Amino acid sequence: MSFNIQPRRSLIVYLNNPRQAKQLRRFGVIAYISNQFSYAVIYMNENEIAKKQELISRLGFVKKIEVSRWPEVDSTVGSGSDGVAFTVDDVELDEIVVDEEEV
Repeated sequence: MSFNIQPRRSLIVYLNNPRQAKQLRRFGVIAYISNQFSYAVIYMNENEIAKKQELISRLGFVKKIEVSRWPEVDSTVGSGSDGVAFTVDDVELDEIVVDEEEV
């Protein structure tokens, strides 16, 4: 028996009234509900997103739906592997005034 990781993704569902967010439990796992901004974050399997997104958009209390772009985001930004080095020009160093008290 082997364990297979299911790719999951989140949907951000904007609602007319956040009280109705509990009805979204049948589509996936509700991770967060914002009462102030009237949205809910739902996690579900990636292969079910297209079908369930269509069903959710038909509900009367849903304004719009956004699919999370997290799997496409490059999470290695800032690591040493990108080959970008920051340097300071000598001209910039000459313009900096240094008091003898600071040194």
